[in-house]
Amino acid sequence: MNLIRLFDYVTPKATEKKARAEKPGVTQLLLFYVLPLSLIPCIMMYLRLHHNYPRQFMDTLPGNRLLMICAELFVLQIAVILAMAWITQNLAEMVDKKPSFRDSLLIIAIATTPLWLTSVFYVVPSLSFNVVVHGIAVLASIALVYRGVKYIFSIRERGAIATLTLAIVCTAGLGFAVVMVGSLISWEAIEQMQFAIKKS
Repeated sequence: MNLIRLFDYVTPKATEKKARAEKPGVTQLLLFYVLPLSLIPCIMMYLRLHHNYPRQFMDTLPGNRLLMICAELFVLQIAVILAMAWITQNLAEMVDKKPSFRDSLLIIAIATTPLWLTSVFYVVPSLSFNVVVHGIAVLASIALVYRGVKYIFSIRERGAIATLTLAIVCTAGLGFAVVMVGSLISWEAIEQMQFAIKKS
């Protein structure tokens, strides 16, 4: 699987013959694309926070609390990506399409790529800069969902493309919220454990 040419599937170059012959399988996508890219936000968050607040995450609680949060973020990302692929597969029925799970995962993986890559900019200590970069990444992701629906699902009607794209984007927003809330819940649980240990 040529990861560099993965984006060919969301361009007019993705003919039906080529798409059938060369689309990567679910296992290939997960092992060689989704898993490595999902590590980028975790690594960048760990490096950034550990560099700036080294003592805040290493104290009474055994192990490194920040490492625990990063590991949970990684697992949550994978879970949300798989859930989004399944939801996208089912949402396509709104426009009378029955895509495979592989095609749905392909769209979600490609569309999430800008968001994974923007985490590299965590090295820039500017909140406003990162907000702008992430805003651009979100717009790019929406455009990739639109093109994925059009070329990977082979939908040609503009109304159907727009409807399915909107449904996927709204659901993805909820998925992102799940990742954020899950991380916050985990953080709170770790803080409670920390307080309990100190109290005892």
